[in-house]
Amino acid sequence: MAIWEGLLFGMLLQLSVGPVCMAVWQRSIKDGMREALKMIVGVASVDAAYMIAAIGGLSLLLQIPLVKGVVLIGGAAILVWFGVSSLRSKPVEHTPERNSQTEKNGRGGFWYGVMLTLTNPLTILFWSGVFGSLMASHTLPDSMSLAGFVVGCLLSTFMFLTGIAVLGQWMSRFLNPLWINRLDKMVGVFLIGFAIILLQKGIMS
Repeated sequence: MAIWEGLLFGMLLQLSVGPVCMAVWQRSIKDGMREALKMIVGVASVDAAYMIAAIGGLSLLLQIPLVKGVVLIGGAAILVWFGVSSLRSKPVEHTPERNSQTEKNGRGGFWYGVMLTLTNPLTILFWSGVFGSLMASHTLPDSMSLAGFVVGCLLSTFMFLTGIAVLGQWMSRFLNPLWINRLDKMVGVFLIGFAIILLQKGIMS
């Protein structure tokens, strides 16, 4: 039961399309399913770390307005950097050699997923809110129930993002290099726009 509840809670975060979802889609189209799956593992690893931190009391710290504001503004700044990098990406041919070139440039899927999720403030705020509420209300009475909930949340990440990666892989068959390069620009604009929204929330905090 706890796993099922965690799966449903996790889907709430996944269904609110954010920068991670867009980035997995982009990675699958440009670099193939293998790199996208590596990125998903990186995203899930950070999610797990945030959940453990929230259980350990980080949710209490993030209730302080100043701390929350710093997290939002810092995350927004880094998302702008990701967005600008995507806008400035050089036109490339969509060939099988892209995977090896991606790893040579230090932008392998796993570490890209780790960095993007690590710097997305909404992720940590979401999990902190969820686990803070659950622990305060004693909804999960024992450690086994808590562990099951965490597993369910992580399953939601794998399931949803893998579906997005499969969609991207399917779409890559119909996109020529021109449209793939335009995709980079679109994702870059999306990341910068998302960062501006976070910046406004951070200033208001």
